[in-house]
Amino acid sequence: MKHFFQQDTVTVGLVAGLGSIALLALLLTAGLLIAGEAPMVHLTWYAGCFVAPLLVMRYYIKQQKATVAKTLMTLLFFTFIPFMFVLFRTHSITLK
Repeated sequence: MKHFFQQDTVTVGLVAGLGSIALLALLLTAGLLIAGEAPMVHLTWYAGCFVAPLLVMRYYIKQQKATVAKTLMTLLFFTFIPFMFVLFRTHSITLK
């Protein structure tokens, strides 16, 4: 498994990025449900799920794995934009 993440491929970037986002979202959802809170009420908390892929991207940039880093940048863009769209549609955040 460790050898897989040492490669410089698009697949590694997708697995590392989507995996870290999904894992943090799952943990946050489980924590909110255990606490008896509705996850939709705390929708803005899910923005914290984008911190882990940024740290993973920083690691791969320092390791000079350009393909993985570019894949992570693209993945962050194409996941953060729909997330912001959802926040605006649910009126969790508004522009004044």
